[in-house]
Parts: sequence; structure tokens; C-alpha cells
Amino acid sequence: MRTLSVLAVAALAVTASGTAAHAAAPVPIVTDPVAHVNPLIGSTNLGNTYPGAVTPWGMAAFSPQTTRGDQTRTPAPGGYQYTATRIRGFSLTHLSGVGCSGANGDLPIMPVTSAMTTSPAADTNDAGYASDFSHDTEVAKPGSYAVTLANGVRTQLTATPRTGLGVFEFPAGQPATLLFRTSMSETGSSDAHIEMAGRTITGWVDAGNFCGPQSENNRKPLYRLHFYARLDRPAQATGTWKDDTLTPGSTAAGGGTGWDDTGHAVAGKGSGGYVTFPAGTTRVGVKIGISYVSADGARRNFTDEAEPLTFSQARANARDAWNAKLRRIGIGGGTDAQTTTFYTALYHSMLEPTLTSDTDGRYLGADGQAHALTAGQQHQYGTFSGWDVYRAQVQLLAMLDPRTASDYAQSLLNYAGQRAGEWDRWLLQHGKTSVMSGDPAAAAVAGMYAFGARDFQVREAYESLKHAATVPTANDQSDAGCNVECVGQRPSLDEYQRLGYVPADDCHCWGGAAETLEDAAADYGISRLATALGDDDNAGLFLRRSQNWRNVFDPAAKADPGLEHNIRERINAITASGENAPGEGKAQAFDGDKGTKWLTFDTTGWIAAQLSTPLTVTKYALTSANDVPERDPRDWMLEGSTDGTTWTVLDRQSGVNFAGRGVTREFSVADPGAYSHYRLSVTANGGAPIVQLAELELADPAVPTPTPADGPFTGWMRDRYRDGTWAPGFSPSTGTGFVEGSSAQYTWMVYSDLVGLVDAMGGKDVAVRRLDAFFRTPDGAFDLSATTGTRFDATNEPDIQTPFLYNYLGAAYKTQETVRAILDQKWNDGTGGIPGNDDAGTMSAWYVFASLGLYPTVPTRAELVLTTPLFPRAVVHLGSGKKLEIVSAGAGKYVDQLQIDGVRTEHGWLPSATVTTGGKLSYRLSDQPNLTWASRPGDVPPQN
Repeated sequence: MRTLSVLAVAALAVTASGTAAHAAAPVPIVTDPVAHVNPLIGSTNLGNTYPGAVTPWGMAAFSPQTTRGDQTRTPAPGGYQYTATRIRGFSLTHLSGVGCSGANGDLPIMPVTSAMTTSPAADTNDAGYASDFSHDTEVAKPGSYAVTLANGVRTQLTATPRTGLGVFEFPAGQPATLLFRTSMSETGSSDAHIEMAGRTITGWVDAGNFCGPQSENNRKPLYRLHFYARLDRPAQATGTWKDDTLTPGSTAAGGGTGWDDTGHAVAGKGSGGYVTFPAGTTRVGVKIGISYVSADGARRNFTDEAEPLTFSQARANARDAWNAKLRRIGIGGGTDAQTTTFYTALYHSMLEPTLTSDTDGRYLGADGQAHALTAGQQHQYGTFSGWDVYRAQVQLLAMLDPRTASDYAQSLLNYAGQRAGEWDRWLLQHGKTSVMSGDPAAAAVAGMYAFGARDFQVREAYESLKHAATVPTANDQSDAGCNVECVGQRPSLDEYQRLGYVPADDCHCWGGAAETLEDAAADYGISRLATALGDDDNAGLFLRRSQNWRNVFDPAAKADPGLEHNIRERINAITASGENAPGEGKAQAFDGDKGTKWLTFDTTGWIAAQLSTPLTVTKYALTSANDVPERDPRDWMLEGSTDGTTWTVLDRQSGVNFAGRGVTREFSVADPGAYSHYRLSVTANGGAPIVQLAELELADPAVPTPTPADGPFTGWMRDRYRDGTWAPGFSPSTGTGFVEGSSAQYTWMVYSDLVGLVDAMGGKDVAVRRLDAFFRTPDGAFDLSATTGTRFDATNEPDIQTPFLYNYLGAAYKTQETVRAILDQKWNDGTGGIPGNDDAGTMSAWYVFASLGLYPTVPTRAELVLTTPLFPRAVVHLGSGKKLEIVSAGAGKYVDQLQIDGVRTEHGWLPSATVTTGGKLSYRLSDQPNLTWASRPGDVPPQN
């Protein structure tokens, strides 16, 4: 790969005396960052990004909705999946990088060139009113998107903050029709309405249903989106549809898709309208204003933003808006691929939150009423993916754009005030979804404040968060929505305050141990706000509460050794009737890790192991995965074979129940024999359409017991009951008590007191060895695959700070090795270049920080942990108006020396003032580790 400026990099070479050649010209900074953004990055590998037209934090996001032939599903949350090359519409709203089944995707418009003969709602397989496309015709850039459909229509899209503009070029000699698929939001709708009058089309949709398939509590509308569209030419004919009925000549229709008992839109239901243009029409333009407030708001947004502009002007304005934001960080000297990956990550970090206020300053509140902005507030924002963004994304936002971050914090306070003081952990626009766990608003607000956002009602926010953290509500005691969408802001708050932890039994939460750790993180955020505001008494109270992690840390917890004489190391090959590879594949059934599982999509199934030599199994054990109890095996046979063809039944069980997730049941073989093949045939489960199993263990008394797969270390976070006893069935890989992660991954999530955690583990040397085992295989190679629950997972939030923890342990060179390995192995400029869900820009923010060589390891403190910068030069334009410049000389991934503003330092961190005062960091790099830099006790980042 060529570099952007080889000569400039060489000019920064280190002199023989070890000082930089200061007289050399600096590495040039990228001047047009938009040219280095590829919005298609993250459109595979579960990144769940979308490629369409949007402005920074825009309300409108005009982007394609792809399909694999099912009208009620989308190939990926966000509406777009690169390998799904068929489009059913171009929608006006989107979410970036989220999980579940997505949301938004509202008001899709679809150009068609066929006669209107049937209802589009009846096209349940997307066979008639969708079109294939080729990526060869696709152009995705910040602020614009274009593609040529197989039906011959060239579609071009752009956006302003609250409107979308589209140009549709139809092939000559073909009918030219636009469908307004009003009810076809990405996850369905409860109701919708459309009216057409001349060149004007108006209407609305009631949508939401975020994570509805995961929990019926959210199978409901969370917002109404109004629209006002203006065509640039009159139509010749109009028509509407509702369900399976097409009504040519009609100008109004209504009706939503509804939701079935699986949480998906009902196939064949819904409404919309179409406009057909006169014969010979080859170009149609449309401008659409949207509003969450009212029809008048949608029209006003159209009038203020879209009506005065041509398509080209709007596209140019969007490009300029993106360049203005992306130039907040200038980089130079990287490869083309690195530069594209960086600026695309910075771009993705600026898609959410999303604007929810109209041009007149009105927005729809959490109480369903229209509100005016608070004094001093410029914009109201929604879409708060709190559990994700509080760890990195809001810090980057506040550091670069404290005005927007302040409005964001004020927006969260506004919504909470309209909901009787309840802060939600995942807002869809203004709508409460309750998705995920913990109380992330406290840490998010504290993090934004720490990184420079001060123009909001800080004291009011603090008082509200403090109240919510000390006064239990009815929702805190409710199981509604659990596990994924537990409605309480602080589930089991009464028990948390009484016991110092959230008990595993009847916790009204997703997982007791995780909830405790999240609440401790939130308490630390409140403590930091209290300190900033001079409330010393409550600062001390919440600081003490942030130590509650100790109450779910079991110093005696260790890996479950499993069944003695386990033969898993003698298995040569594994086969199965089906699997959900790679994460829930057949190999996970025999990996010794009870936190992983084998899963097959059926009510029955089998899994078999071929051994290196015949062995005599006398005992075996099954461990439940139990995401849904009905998936557990109930009836089965254990069989043996000498040739893998003819099978002998060795044991038969029926009506077996597993009390919970991670429960192991042992069974004896009455008449054992020597076999080279063993098979578990599940003949019935609890009735779910999936069979899953965490582990199958086979034991031969002649085989030595293997070392536990979960490792030799003692002391882990785990679920704890109300009476103080520890929940059974523990192993570090267990997910029981945790949220989208394992005990091994959550154990490091102690933001307020890493020093205390390290002491509890047995000291720095032990902690370093444990981190090494977390990132590497026993031979020292990095294992970043996340295929076992005892290893680092770069795709999820609870452990994303762990690569930087070596700096706290006097082993900064290991941070440098680990971060560079993650940047090199998990990120790239391809469609799969994001390692999993981007989570509203959180993972992209991680990449931006990491490649600059900085990281906010403690989300609610502004000190930045240092590691090797990826680029020879970077200039961060801070929100304060100051600059933070980072330059490096020499080659290699290790820091050999660092000067800050010309003064040499051994500190592996920057003080909190740096995010406002700026400075210059000058690195000398090496290809050999400096074992002493940032290694002394006084060199490590501060803790309480």
C-alpha cells in the first residue's frame, strides 16, 4: 500500500541524538476528508451501517432498503446489507450500527417501470415491486447516494438535516411510477395515512417496534412521523392500496401493517399510494420534509430547508457540512486504506444522536406533547443507545463539538423531565424502549460534562439523576419487558441500596451481576458530577456506591473443571445435523467452554464426535444454554459406533428439565464399550423451533482430566442471590448474570477502581498474566476471534477498554502491542471493516481514539490513556478552540520516548485539562518495546 506522503514521513526521521528533526516540513494533513469516506464500510460482518444520504446527526437519512425476498424482514438492521442486491424502496430515516431487528426505515419511496396491477402490500416476496441492482452502479458518499436499478431507473439521493431530495431518471419508453410505501417502516407500523393532491403528497406513519421480536413489550408504535412531499412535475394518474386491494384513481388511503405474535410486520398488510407520470417522462424530482411534531412541521421543514435548493445545491451543502465536521481531526501520513478506515469511522461516529426538533425549535416530548427548546438550547436530539455510547462515543462528541454534546445532554434531561424524572437507557427518537441494561444516562451525561459539554442545565440533570438513583419506582420493581427491555431505570434499586448489589433472584433485570456493575459505573458518574458541582457529601456517597462491584466479585470463583476424564482433547472431527456457525457451531459443544453453545434450527437434532482412537465412555454430561428454556433437550439417546454408520444406543433419557442456564446434568452409561464415534441424538426439546446446548462432555476413566478450558485463574464477577450465596453453575465463560458478554469479559468492567480490582485479583503481576490470557493463546499469539467467552470481544462494549488497562499495570508496551493488533486485525476499509455492530458509532469512536493513540478508559473522567498513534501526524481541533497535535518519528508499534510541549515525560496518560487546553505530543517510535516507559507507579493513570 502506498502512503499519502512518503517524503513527508521520511522528513520526520529521528536524528542520531534521538531528537526529532524539527526543521523538517510537517507531514501534510488531509484537506478533503469526505473524499476518504466509504459509507459502505460496515455493511457486512454485522456492522449494520447504512450507505445513504444524511447530514451530521440529521433527522433525515435517505437510504435504500434491501431485501432477500421477505416483505416483513430486512437483511440487516439499518435497512441495508451489501450481499442483498435487491431494493424495495428508499426510506427517509435510518439507524446506524444497531442490533435486534432494526427500526426506522420510514416512508420508503420506490420507482417502478411496470404497470400498477396489484397491491404492493400483497407483494409479500418482494417479487414485483422491488428491483435488483449491481454494486457497479452504486455510489455512496457523505451526503449523497446513487444507484441504477435493474428496472433501468437511476436513483440519486441527498439530504438536508430535516429533508430528503431524490431524482429518479426513468428509461425512455417505460412507465414512470413512484410508490409511496407509507406503512412499510423497517419493523412495520401500527397505522399510516397518505393523501395526494396535485404535486403534493402528505401523510404520516406510526412506527417503532424496536426489538419487538426480542420482547413483546416493545411491539407498539413509539413515534408518529409526518411527511410533506413535493413533486417537480404533475402526475398523470394516482392510486392507492390497502392490504391486497389496489384502488386506481384514489388519492387517500390508510392502514398499518400491524405486528404478528413473533413481533414482525404482518405479511400482506399495509397501505400507500402511487403517482404515475405521463408517457415520455424520463426524470422526476421529489423533495420531502419530515417531522415528529406535526404535518405543519413537516411542511415548514420542507419550506425552510429543501424548497429553496436545487438537488445539486443540497448535495454540495451536505458535502460541505460533512467536511466541516470531519476536519475537526486532521490526519497525515497513513496508507490510503488506513485513512479511509479512519475518516469513515469518524463519519459513523457522527450519525447519532439524531435531530428531532423542527426548524421552528419545536419537538415532540416523551409525554407526547410538543415542546419548545430550553433557553440556550439550539437543537433537540433523540436516539440514545445509552449502554453503548456512554463508553466512547459521547466523549469523542463532547471533545470535538461540545455545543452539540451539550444539546444532547439537555435533550436527555428534557425527555426525562417529561417522563416524571425517568431516564431511559435506549431512546428511539423520543420513545422509551428500555433496551439493554444499567443506567447509562448518568455515565453519559457525566462523560459529556467531563469532556467539555457545559452548556446545559448541569445541576438540574445532576439532581434528576441523583433522585432516580436513590428513590425506587414501580418500574424498578417490574418484570415488564425483561430480559431485553426491563422497564426500570434502576431495576431492583431497593435491593441494590440495601444489599450493595442487584440479586440474581427476581432482579427485574437482564442479569444481576451486570446490572450491579452498570449501576456502579453510573454511581461513579454521579459522584464525578457531584464533585464538579461542589456537593461533597453526595460525591462521597456515590463514590462509595461505585465500590459495589466488590459485592459481585467472588475471590474464590474459578473455572468449572467439568466432568473428570473428559475426552474432548481426543476428538478429531465433529459433525451435526445443523448449526449456526461460526458463533453457535458444532465445535462449541465440545470446546470445554460452557459459555458458548451449539445451536440448530429444529426441534430435534444430533451432534457426533469422531475420536482419534476408540475410547470407553462411562459417564456423560449436558449443560444447558437456556436462552429460552424450551430450547433445552428433553429427550435424547447417547449412541456409540465403531464405523460412524451403525449405531448402538448406550443410554436413553426422557423428560429431563434444566432449572436454568448453565446447569449441568450428569448421566451414567449402563453398558459401556469401546467406540470411535459417539453421537447425541435429541429426539425432543421443550417445543421451541431451536435446539441448543452449551456443552456435551464425554468421560473415559482412563483419560487424564484436561486443564479447564476457562483457565487457571481465581476471582471473577458472578451472580449472587439475595441471601448472599453465589449462584451455582459458574465458570468464567458463563453468560448467566451478564448482558451480551461473559463473566471473563465483565470482570474487567470496573471503571472507578481498577487498582482495587487488581489487588483483589492478587496484584499487578497476576493481573498482567490474566490480561495476557484474555488476549492471547498460550503460545503468545493474539486471539481476537471472540469465539470463546474467556477471551476479549472486540465486537461488544463491556470489555472495549481492556486493551488499555496494561497502562495501569506498568506494562504500557503491552497496550501498544494489543491495540495495534486490534487495529490491524479487526478493522479495514472493506464492507466488513467494522468488527460487529457499530452500535450508534460507539465502535467507530473506539477506532478514532485508538488510532490517535488516546482512549477514555474511565468514561466519566477526561484523562486519556496513551498508546502508539497509528498516523505520523494528527491534529485534533478541540471544542475549546485549541489544538491537540500528535506527531511521531521513527518506525514501529512501540513508544520509545514521548515529549509533551517539548518536555520529556514518562507518563502513559494525559491530564483531564488536555481535552480543552490541547498541546503537542511528539513521539519517538521503535520496533522494540521500551519496558520502562510509563512503568513506574507514578507514571500510571490516576484512580480514586
